[in-house]
Amino acid sequence: MARSQLLYKASADTGFHGDAEFRAFESEEILEKFPEILGRMKPALEIMVRGTGIREMPSSIIQHQTHLTFLELSSMSNLVALPSRICMLKGLVKLNVSHCSKLVALPSSIGMLKGLVKLNVSHCSKLVALPSSIGMLKGLVNLNVSFCSKLETLPGEIGNLGNLVKLDVSWCSKLESLPEEIGDLDNLVKLKASYTQISQPPYSIVQLNKLIFLSFERQCLEDGVYFVFPQVDGGLRSLQILDLSFCNLIDEGLPEDVGCLSSLKELHLSGNNFEHFPGSIAQLVALKTLYLHSCQNF
Repeated sequence: MARSQLLYKASADTGFHGDAEFRAFESEEILEKFPEILGRMKPALEIMVRGTGIREMPSSIIQHQTHLTFLELSSMSNLVALPSRICMLKGLVKLNVSHCSKLVALPSSIGMLKGLVKLNVSHCSKLVALPSSIGMLKGLVNLNVSFCSKLETLPGEIGNLGNLVKLDVSWCSKLESLPEEIGDLDNLVKLKASYTQISQPPYSIVQLNKLIFLSFERQCLEDGVYFVFPQVDGGLRSLQILDLSFCNLIDEGLPEDVGCLSSLKELHLSGNNFEHFPGSIAQLVALKTLYLHSCQNF
């Protein structure tokens, strides 16, 4: 049976009133309208709405709850867009709009949420692009756009996210490339780009010297499309795990200087078509595990 769930955490003066720190509301029916919150609730306010038929955010949240720190609007099957006035939520730290199957875009005003640390837009199957203003989110640490099956590109402005630590674009099945500006993400530690159409990462990726985990794992690229990893040139100095499984790698796909990955502990090469390793692979002194199953030509 369908169930709507609304949760909020805060003390309140009016509107949703009372002194309880955490309140929840559940309904066996699909909610189609968000209850109005007319008064200003005390900080720190968190609102979580899941599995409802709500089409839009009520204006009362934006007008009266500008100190809101966490907003979740997940699994909302009728939510098409977020209001441009969301920029008024100056205290927002975390925003989750995952599993909103009709959400087609984020408002450009999202770039004005200067305090935003975590943004989750995963499983939004109609989302086709991110606004260039996302590059204004200087404090963003975690960006998850995985399973956005219509997402075709990332804006170059993503390179302005100097504090970004985790980026997940896995299962974006139409994503064919990463912007060259990806190399400007000086603090990036984890990049998941598994199950995309990316066959040639930009050369700038080797500049990510804090990166520890990097995955381009796939089931298989299209026939005639071969994955090519760029020359390392002494970069990726912190990389410990590299997953290139089932990427349709041939002998030229691994760079000759792969042995420069001095911190590499795990190398996943299963399901590829190469016949020889680059000679420098013997220089991977930190390597503990090498995966080679289903490599029929090796």
